[in-house]
Amino acid sequence: MRFLLPIIIFLFISQNIFSQTYNYYFGNLHSHTGLSDGSKDSTSSGVTNPTGAYAYAKLSQNFNFLGVSEHNHFSATNNPGFQVQSYSVGLNQAAAANQEGTFLTLFGMEWGVSASYSGHLIIYGFNQLIGWETGNFDIYNAKTDYDGIFKKVKNNPNAFCYLAHPQFSDFSINGTASTALSNMPYNAAYDSAIVGTPLRSGLAFSTFTNYSDYPSGNYFQYYKKILSIGYHVGMGYDHDNHYTTFGRNNGGRMVIVTPTLSTANLYNAMQKMNFYGSDDWNAKVSFTSGSNIMGSQLAGTYMPTFNIVHNDGNAEIADSIKIWRGVSNSGGVYPQVISITKQNNTKTFTDAGLSPGTEYYYFVEIKQNDGDWIVTSPIWYKYSLPVGLYEKEALLDFHFYPNPVVQKLFISMAMPDTYLISIIDLTGRLIFENTYTDNSLGIDLSQFNKGIYTLKVSNSKQSVTKKLIVE
Repeated sequence: MRFLLPIIIFLFISQNIFSQTYNYYFGNLHSHTGLSDGSKDSTSSGVTNPTGAYAYAKLSQNFNFLGVSEHNHFSATNNPGFQVQSYSVGLNQAAAANQEGTFLTLFGMEWGVSASYSGHLIIYGFNQLIGWETGNFDIYNAKTDYDGIFKKVKNNPNAFCYLAHPQFSDFSINGTASTALSNMPYNAAYDSAIVGTPLRSGLAFSTFTNYSDYPSGNYFQYYKKILSIGYHVGMGYDHDNHYTTFGRNNGGRMVIVTPTLSTANLYNAMQKMNFYGSDDWNAKVSFTSGSNIMGSQLAGTYMPTFNIVHNDGNAEIADSIKIWRGVSNSGGVYPQVISITKQNNTKTFTDAGLSPGTEYYYFVEIKQNDGDWIVTSPIWYKYSLPVGLYEKEALLDFHFYPNPVVQKLFISMAMPDTYLISIIDLTGRLIFENTYTDNSLGIDLSQFNKGIYTLKVSNSKQSVTKKLIVE
């Protein structure tokens, strides 16, 4: 789990509860160029490296970002053929091609091998190559040590990993099927590293550029399995390009839900699972509970209501909207469909059948009339029974991020009320104070000096203080 604050009695938690406008950005984070075993048509296409791939992708339709994730090891030329010195080349080419607000270009690695009980991980956020071959890595991690690689990603706050074309026997701890990720009990360290898995992947070796060459398989069952174990992961979409087809072999897209198109926002959305997988290249799906979007982890004493809106750029109607519900750490019991709507683009559902102390997860599956398939990341919710006065004592607990903060600080409280927000420096001097009547807000701290402060939140009954760091 990326993070959950302690729940006393009544605590409303969300990683995205702020009233703001979210936008939808379509792309792919799994592709290859001639730095490893991609660009197989380079003699005809002229594309041999990430620079060419990014230029090509910028001209693809309904495409806002491309991540090149080269294989992390060599073996032999084009099999997959990656060398450690190429990693900085890829990072530099991605940085040079990047256009914040217009088109994002990222560079990472596809770590691992496809041997039995192994598997591939798409990893972003490292500025050095992780590997195992003598002389061909910056950071060492044994080829079969998935425990080690998950923990390295967990310990890097800027990084995330995404399961590439996962099989039920993949990501084994000791080289057996019984210790594969999907067959083992929940592991919090791994949960902190893994953000998602694809709805579909490929076609990896497609040469089509007419947006029509879709893979026939999917990873929906795997998604349900690891959710049932307790993992907090979202649903994306991969192309795994090995030819010059970036964004064009089919119309499937990973869709990032975030306020603006920036690299920081993309990483943030991935780490918070604010994304979904879609066969349709312009379908915008809103899945919320209150003002909390997909990927949120919530808790409270109320029965949750979920709202779904399917808004397709070609005015397609949803043939069906299904809400799936499961129980985290269920012992492998898969989620079930608990509500369905036919031939409608909107749906509202309140789940009144919850047991206290249990974490539930909900995700949405949409089928369009043309057969296109969309699956969202979940919203998690843990229900607690109201307990009177002690509950009231806990209402003021608040959540704020980022910390350390550079520019804007976001604060959320459990309930709407009138709050006095104060910021005090180390000398005890009050340098900011304002009253708010909402339970979610943002404060611009860009003019604050770097240092350590006290953040104080008060209502008519209580005051709570926490340490704040401004960088």
